[in-house]
Amino acid sequence: MKRLIPWIMAAVVAVSCSTTPTAHISATLESVPDSSVVLQKLNYNRLVPVDTIRTDKSGHFDYTVDLTGNEPYFYYLYLGDKPVASMVLLPSDRVAITVSAEGSFRIEGSEESALLKKVNEDFAETTGRMNALAASLGEDSTDEEVKAVNSELSRMYVEYKRQAIKHVISHPRSITSAVVLFQRFSDNLPVFGQETDGLLFKTVRDSLELVYPNSEFLTALRDEVDMRAKNLELSNRFGDASVISFPELSLPDADGNTRLLSELEGKVIVLSFWSVSQDEHKMFNVELADLYRKYHDRGLEVYQVSLDIDKPSWAATVRSQGLPWISVNDGLGIDSPSVLAYNISQIPSMFVIDRAGNPVANDVFEKDALERLLQSLL
Repeated sequence: MKRLIPWIMAAVVAVSCSTTPTAHISATLESVPDSSVVLQKLNYNRLVPVDTIRTDKSGHFDYTVDLTGNEPYFYYLYLGDKPVASMVLLPSDRVAITVSAEGSFRIEGSEESALLKKVNEDFAETTGRMNALAASLGEDSTDEEVKAVNSELSRMYVEYKRQAIKHVISHPRSITSAVVLFQRFSDNLPVFGQETDGLLFKTVRDSLELVYPNSEFLTALRDEVDMRAKNLELSNRFGDASVISFPELSLPDADGNTRLLSELEGKVIVLSFWSVSQDEHKMFNVELADLYRKYHDRGLEVYQVSLDIDKPSWAATVRSQGLPWISVNDGLGIDSPSVLAYNISQIPSMFVIDRAGNPVANDVFEKDALERLLQSLL
């Protein structure tokens, strides 16, 4: 029996080696024959060189990557200091990459890698257009030109965010959804910068925990979900921890000053959601202004939220109508956190809140009916 032990040990080692997860890369870099390519791996938040690979005379190489687990990892091919291809590798992936002479690349054999390529290209394309548009302004630009550019930048931001939300909702179990959630146009402009976007972070975190529970990238998602939950809880508290019974809103007015809904505690509040594109609501504003002037001294306040993306147009309407109450707009349209906070499914929408902070009615747009309700509360 003792003579069999080395054979048994050899078999165990062979089985052990055969279970090591791997992925295979077959790549061709056109017009780059007989060159060195560096394969790098993203370890949480920093790139680590894996190997330097030599291409043959046609610019081709084959390489088998030893993976560290069954979770997805990000890998990049570098030619000098320039990244030429990115990929997400999972066990048994067989990825085929072709890098053109112009620098673009095509990738096949990995659904995750294809998704990563698309989200990176979409983000880069939008970022490039936004930067070019912002750069078109100069010191001699007129106010109208600045307004037009800001309006278009807002539209582009919202359009991209909607596209990003669609990707996240369509691919909650893809690691690329985590990539999208952390995209930033600049240090001060993340794609998902609202506290209520934490719901999307939580959705992706919960989904990825089911399929890749040991992924190191879940750490960032967990931290982000916890942070946003805490911030949202704080923002929904009033004063020195006195909790109001309606969700807090904190939005900028036409002068850029942040106005809190909780400023109006103890008053009877008409909370209105509208758009300047609605002529009928402009007429309602005239009637509401009559009631405001009539009952303001008795404790009536109005907090009106615009869901317009074009903030200059909204501000101009506020001023032209001479609206006397608190008018606010964050320029995010239907992506405004106020929409989620109050479950707004259509505009105009309106809530009446009594002095104790309790919503007592909604969508009372008939002037006489609204006046009778206000009289009963004041």
